[in-house]
Amino acid sequence: MTTDWILTLETSVTNATLLLAKNGQVFAQSSFTSERSQECDLYAPLQDLLSKMPEDARLSAIVIGTGPGSYNGARVGIATAQAIAQVHHCRVAGLCSFEGVPEILENENACAIGDARRGAYFLIPFMNGGHQTPPQLLEEEAFLKALANYPGPKVTFESPDRLPTAIDCTQSHSTAEGLLKAWLHRSESEKEALLNTPTEAFYLRPPHITKSKKKPLLKKS
Repeated sequence: MTTDWILTLETSVTNATLLLAKNGQVFAQSSFTSERSQECDLYAPLQDLLSKMPEDARLSAIVIGTGPGSYNGARVGIATAQAIAQVHHCRVAGLCSFEGVPEILENENACAIGDARRGAYFLIPFMNGGHQTPPQLLEEEAFLKALANYPGPKVTFESPDRLPTAIDCTQSHSTAEGLLKAWLHRSESEKEALLNTPTEAFYLRPPHITKSKKKPLLKKS
């Protein structure tokens, strides 16, 4: 039987976790805590984790949590996964980090919620562990009205204090082990689709790019 090695990274959260799975079972795992320096803190535990693989072994796939969460952490994790994938000749699959939460994976219907800043809140509906639509960004009144239409648990990564007091929700967090379970829960066709989709950080809003006001050094001829 061919050995199926999967590396799973969840670096979009402060308490980052890394996991190496062999044929769907946890083989080794590691963790580290980092607020804003994931690009420095990730590599020592990652190198130690990968060193536990047999010398002739190769990864079959890499699964990465893409957020929402720390934008820097998600980008560092994605870039690292892509570099490792080139060495191992495998592909990278990105999963919304909320998919690694038991309350979402284990319920037919659930939704992820949080403070989207700028006077708005976000809502992401999940069905059978996967999100079907982009995040909804709503002001408080519309947010509360929309929530009333969603059955099942409501999960947030933040302190519930950041949300309107009328909401009954659970504060949870994503882990590499949770993402592995979410990956194994997917059908083969869903896995293939994810592996063929370019991996990028999970945006609540389209990325804002500010154009430089400086004049170009060279004039166009």
